[in-house]
Amino acid sequence: MPKYTLQQAFNLQDANELIAIVGGGGKTSLMFALANSLPGRIVATTTTRIFAAQMKLAAATVFFTPESAEFFKRVSENLDEFGQCLVIGEVGERQEKAFGIPLELSWQMLAQPDVDFVLVEADGSRMRPIKAPADHEPVIPPDATVVVPVVGMDALERPLSEIAHRPEKVEELLMVNSQLSIVNGMLTPEAVAKILTHPLGGLKNVPEEARIIPLLNKVESEVQLATAREIAQQTLHEPRINQVVLGVMKAEEPVREVWGRITAVVLAAGESKRMGQTKQLLPWGNTTVLGQVLQNLKASSIHDILIVSGHDAEKVETVAQTEDIGTIHNPQYAFGEMLSSLQTAVRNLPPSTDAILVTHADQPLVTPVIIDQLLTAHRQGQGDIIAPVYEGQRGNPVLISRRFFTELLELSLGSAPRDLLRRHPDAIHLVEIADESVLIDLDDPETYERWQPH
Repeated sequence: MPKYTLQQAFNLQDANELIAIVGGGGKTSLMFALANSLPGRIVATTTTRIFAAQMKLAAATVFFTPESAEFFKRVSENLDEFGQCLVIGEVGERQEKAFGIPLELSWQMLAQPDVDFVLVEADGSRMRPIKAPADHEPVIPPDATVVVPVVGMDALERPLSEIAHRPEKVEELLMVNSQLSIVNGMLTPEAVAKILTHPLGGLKNVPEEARIIPLLNKVESEVQLATAREIAQQTLHEPRINQVVLGVMKAEEPVREVWGRITAVVLAAGESKRMGQTKQLLPWGNTTVLGQVLQNLKASSIHDILIVSGHDAEKVETVAQTEDIGTIHNPQYAFGEMLSSLQTAVRNLPPSTDAILVTHADQPLVTPVIIDQLLTAHRQGQGDIIAPVYEGQRGNPVLISRRFFTELLELSLGSAPRDLLRRHPDAIHLVEIADESVLIDLDDPETYERWQPH
């Protein structure tokens, strides 16, 4: 099964990235995991302090000295020999910690022609899994291209007083709705998401142009994975967050899932000629066919939903309003309805959209569980196109990553979205589904009568 590398998970270029790591619960583990996995020549360092035990994880150590020419020469020599090195300030009197480097030195090192990445531990947490920064923290270089706020999942397993560095600061951040954030003295998933996205928490001192990618670390058990997914989903409501990484930095395969923003594009513009009436508006239990599709999506972990209307637009949009879901109108719905509707949606998606789940408005039998199976396959790095399959037959909905958005928009009139899939068979990952719902479209009266709930 394909997995995300750390470079892919944090969406890092092949060079010239300054990555600042803040928070608690595995900053040093992440720094050295990146140092050991990224291509090129890597400098790891800190703007605060680092423990002696953590320094021993480095392949080589260079102590900063004001004599810049000699210092950069020693860094270069160590990079020649080891490919990476740890740069620190002087060691304290008791030899337990080393001091950090001057703030400006991090970008000066990245500017060297023989340095590809600089990794900066820019915060301290006294080995606790979560923290809220004091007034002087964190110490993030202003030229950081990526900032990673870290939380260890063990932060939810013991009382706040035991797991937090500066628990009083954490309580201050959670003052509003504190009854929902701290239960029996322990943090809730909502609280962790709030800390990660608070201007005085995970977003504090982050440079305006930096990408922000939180890490939920120590996601070891299935219970922790379920909780981490909940936190990731809530964290992505903050527009400044690019994506959320779930993982175990000390594991051989450190990345478990990467959560980006996936929008379900519901194609509801068709004329339903075979049905003889607008099929998405037909009754279905206590709602309509379209209403059931939307309720299934809302019960899944999809980030956002966008309905494309066309034929019977006013009635379709009324259903959408009932479910509090946005719509966009496709005036060209009668010409290549499915492709033109999909292209209409893609043109209007925000740049932060990571992928789309192309959803037919006449598939009310596709459950939230099935939807989440497809989303999870994408989040685990199994493919850029994810499709369900039942007994060897491919069905719908289909997930398409941003990688193919431009090509999708370039498909000509008369084409269909499936033409994109035919061009890229190697990019498709098929998810085996246990029931035939992914194959069932309510295209005609007989199919509708057979499957509608009674």
